[in-house]
Amino acid sequence: MSTEKIDALAPTRARHKVSNKSKNTKWSSEEDALLIQLMNEKPNTNWSEYVHYFPGKTGQQVAERWEKVLNPALIKGSWTREEDETIIEFVKQYGTKNWTKLATLLPGRIGKQCRERWRNHLDPDVNRDPWTEEEDNILIEMHEKIGNQWVKIAEYLPGRSDNSIKNRWNSTLKKRLECLRTGTPRKRRGRPSHSNAPKSADDVPRPPKFEEVVSTIKTASPVKAATLNLLSPFAFPAARSPFCLKSPFSLMSPMKDTGFGSWSPTNTSCDLESLGNFSPSPFSPSLSSMNGENKDIMNLLSPMFKR
Repeated sequence: MSTEKIDALAPTRARHKVSNKSKNTKWSSEEDALLIQLMNEKPNTNWSEYVHYFPGKTGQQVAERWEKVLNPALIKGSWTREEDETIIEFVKQYGTKNWTKLATLLPGRIGKQCRERWRNHLDPDVNRDPWTEEEDNILIEMHEKIGNQWVKIAEYLPGRSDNSIKNRWNSTLKKRLECLRTGTPRKRRGRPSHSNAPKSADDVPRPPKFEEVVSTIKTASPVKAATLNLLSPFAFPAARSPFCLKSPFSLMSPMKDTGFGSWSPTNTSCDLESLGNFSPSPFSPSLSSMNGENKDIMNLLSPMFKR
């Protein structure tokens, strides 16, 4: 039996799949400028005629670059209410298959934009609830099998759009799995916590109570304050003031000598001449009718008013 190779009677189909898709997908600024110039000089939708201007690019790539990126008539801004209503009415009549036909009803929009607008925002069946643990597990499992094919993964997650699935993977699950694989702790959002900061209002230091301040003053004062009205400004004879009195706060933060001598019932060295025409007459109705406590106060202050 002869082993000589004999040509086939008819051409046979190639045993390997031939792809016309180019791997040169990046466009330079010079290529963009050239495509804009060509479309302005001789507009043509036969994209194969432009291929020889762009080595490594296919006619489909040239068409998509113009229609989806460079075309000045392309609208990339927010959607209007009229556009949304047009999409909703179109889907009711024709379904979700012919997005290119829908784009002809929306000047400046392309089919891909219309499809994404419907699937991510207008579709009433879109699930906008927080992701569940079961959905996360399905997404992780399917991503291990088919990678970043979000449209196919969406078939296993009813109500989730391919865009929301992609965002869930890139923003949350991808980082979570990477931290588990490397054993590094996940970074939490927000401001860093301060260990020394009080954890609650009960831990915040509080100022001393008024009764505690009064008790301290009573202990340090040379005059018994029990017979004085604590609410009266004359209740603290150790205070310094223009009337030779001391403030209760001077016991906690001593002040420098201001030139006035400290007063006591036995010390009348305070010079009242510098106060001018001072009259010790009552200056309020509360002092005009003195009770027992006010009389005690005035008795203590009487040496001050002697000239």
